[in-house]
Amino acid sequence: MAGCPSDQNGDGTAGDGDGDGSDGGDGSDGGDGGDGSDGGDGSDGSDGGGGGGNSIETQFWEEWPVETKGVDVNDEAVQFEYTAVEGEALPELTVHFAQAETPWMREHALMIQQSFNDVGVPVNLVNVQPSTRYGEFWRADIGHPVPAVMNLHGPDPQRGLDPNPFLMRAHPQTGGNYYNYKNDEITELLDEQAQTIGDQQARAEICHEIQQKLSEDAYVIASNFPDVINVANTANWEGYVPTPGNGTTRDSFIWTQVNLQPTGDSTTWVKGITSGMQGTNLPWSSGGQEEKRLLNVYDGLYDASPQLEIVPGLATGHDVVDDTTVEMDLREGVTWHDGEPFSPEDVKFSVEKYKQHTAPQQGPFYTPIDSVEVLSENGGGRVRFNLKQPDASFLTQRAVRSAIIPKHRWDDVDSPGQYNPDNPVGTGPFKFESWSQGEELRLTKHENHWLWDDDIRRDLIGEEYFVAGDGIDGMVHANVGNVSTLIGAMQSGDIDAIGTTVSNQQADRAANSSGVEKQISENYVPTDVHLNHIVPLFRDKTFRVALSHAVDKQGFVDNTLGGRGTAIEGQNLITPLLNPYYTEVEPYEYDVDQARTLLQQAGYTFNGDDMLVWPQGDAWEAFAERVENGHASRTDLDQPDFS
Repeated sequence: MAGCPSDQNGDGTAGDGDGDGSDGGDGSDGGDGGDGSDGGDGSDGSDGGGGGGNSIETQFWEEWPVETKGVDVNDEAVQFEYTAVEGEALPELTVHFAQAETPWMREHALMIQQSFNDVGVPVNLVNVQPSTRYGEFWRADIGHPVPAVMNLHGPDPQRGLDPNPFLMRAHPQTGGNYYNYKNDEITELLDEQAQTIGDQQARAEICHEIQQKLSEDAYVIASNFPDVINVANTANWEGYVPTPGNGTTRDSFIWTQVNLQPTGDSTTWVKGITSGMQGTNLPWSSGGQEEKRLLNVYDGLYDASPQLEIVPGLATGHDVVDDTTVEMDLREGVTWHDGEPFSPEDVKFSVEKYKQHTAPQQGPFYTPIDSVEVLSENGGGRVRFNLKQPDASFLTQRAVRSAIIPKHRWDDVDSPGQYNPDNPVGTGPFKFESWSQGEELRLTKHENHWLWDDDIRRDLIGEEYFVAGDGIDGMVHANVGNVSTLIGAMQSGDIDAIGTTVSNQQADRAANSSGVEKQISENYVPTDVHLNHIVPLFRDKTFRVALSHAVDKQGFVDNTLGGRGTAIEGQNLITPLLNPYYTEVEPYEYDVDQARTLLQQAGYTFNGDDMLVWPQGDAWEAFAERVENGHASRTDLDQPDFS
């Protein structure tokens, strides 16, 4: 995790984001479980104790890569206790969720709680603030400090462009592996696909195999792809672009902003938001609102289109010279917002500055780069990227995550991590005008940007959503408050759009007002539940499979999301929108009786309170074998039926 040069989640960048997102041992068969012993002879992975019964504690396994954690993990990194004790009822399981993330997250948490309860596991649901969770609970060095955590991935572009933001979370040496999953067979395949640069189909075939194996191993609970629901004023504006994952009015893509055309009296579009930026420094931000909103000010080398294709940005094309050498041609005639000409030296400078001063938000972009060379100044110029190792995602999620800064503005900044420019200067379609923390961000149109050219914009956005015209003159992000206050501001005409997702019911309420429209977009961003694989219960593949059968995914989509979403049949975080990397996997039919039968066959029992009880005797020996293996069920190991 923390020691990996290639943090490719894309939700934990730099770690979820997810870092966000985008961002990237051995032991036999996934971590080669430690002997779990703390007494007794340890022959069954147990320790003796628990009133004469054997026990297995929550722990990292012996073969976990030392460079990932950087500590003696079982002494320093285990942040909670959840002990399996032979013959005793299972203790309460703590599950975190962040209700503020989305209007329906509490209902999702209650659904997951019911799933655990249905198989006899008591659950303590804990609601945490998103800021607290990202700051304290999403730790690359230890993973989640609780057994299970719900996650709603952000709409960052790289998550819809490349499989790595989701697949590499299963790699033991990436910062996004918050659930401490380790499977040597899958790790080898992950490394192979990540290095298959320049051959998309060959890479896709490896990714298909990984998805099938991960789903069969039930490594997470992949719940649903919720539709993205936004509301916006369509009486005075046209040109909203329903970008997958982002919708029409959120901040991770620029397409609505550059395509929007005023049809009323105002040429300044006002977007209501519930949280503001903490500064004006995009590269050295933590990947929050600064990154999402200032992408209007800074361009990257490439961008992600509304069709989730890689499209030109500051770079207009590239050549893969060999596995570790990529050359890019840069756009001619680009100027910085202060009028200075953009050049390939700015690209070289940006990478070197990021590397020298460790720019966290730009980590996914610059980390795989060993050096940058300026090959030519002719036209827009040409640069060469020398990579440390083959990296198939460099030309997708990494190039799209890039933000290029002006050398003439940053060259004399000695401590860029502590710097907040009064007037951030980029090459993007909007110029910075003003920012008042907690109140508003104002941007104005950068007339010289290529996206104001109708022909270029039509080609990038697509004929279905393209609207010709000069566009808006400015954009305001106005801090309004909670979603209810935002809806009121929409209805009164104080704002033109809501810069977050809303529930079906909230959208319908807002759309009751004249000129306000509910807008629906597809999603590549899944809702999932991270199962922490240092917990002995989750090290038992039979339990993971049983739990998979106890989650009513379709019922949640139908009843809570009002049909506005897609239930995920297997445990696969990759969306069908991600071609050619997506593949279908075997579904887990919702069947609580089957789930309970699987557990009883594996030696679990239910007490008089219908709570699950750890196996005993020979069934305990079989349980310990499954925990030690980590990736084999009762039938995989030819264990007897203990029911």
